[in-house]
Amino acid sequence: MRHSVSIREEIGTEIEAVAEEEGISISEFYARAAEEHLQRIRRRRAIQELDRRAGTIDAHGDLDEALRDIREGDPERP
Repeated sequence: MRHSVSIREEIGTEIEAVAEEEGISISEFYARAAEEHLQRIRRRRAIQELDRRAGTIDAHGDLDEALRDIREGDPERP
């Protein structure tokens, strides 16, 4: 699938340099970046759903601790 995007010139220049250093194409660089971003979004949404469900069930301390561990490991979580 093809998509066209516009980015600031300084970012594009840096991406070109890093992609070359890593030995990958610019397309591969963008594909990997997009995939990683989607994974973070999916994880954040899963955490939000767990939070929502945790509020509706009789949660034990183990669940609360697990949710806290997940949140602490998520760089997107405020």
